[in-house]
Amino acid sequence: MVFLKRKIKSMNTNSSTLTNATGAVALLLSLWFLVATWSNQGLQRNLQKQQDAIQTQQLALQTLQQQFQAQQQQIESGAQLSNQVGPALIRDLAQLQLQNKNPRIETLLKKYGIEAKAN
Repeated sequence: MVFLKRKIKSMNTNSSTLTNATGAVALLLSLWFLVATWSNQGLQRNLQKQQDAIQTQQLALQTLQQQFQAQQQQIESGAQLSNQVGPALIRDLAQLQLQNKNPRIETLLKKYGIEAKAN
């Protein structure tokens, strides 16, 4: 009977030690998980800040691109108008200068290297 009591006491001690060790491991894992979660949240906040900064830069870039496109359209419209109206306007001025013998028009045309001649 003494042997049986010692064996039960030994089993209780082993079981108690195993339970304590398991509890300690569970506590350590819980602490590790808590620290890992806090670290992960910090990294996620940093990532969100970086993504917000990138989005802000992309919006600024998009605005600049839209401004550039508007300016480009104005330049193209001006060039198109110049190509359509410019030669006809020069021709009409030269014709007017020849008909009226206007020295101001003649000076203006010469300023740009154009000399009106009768056909």
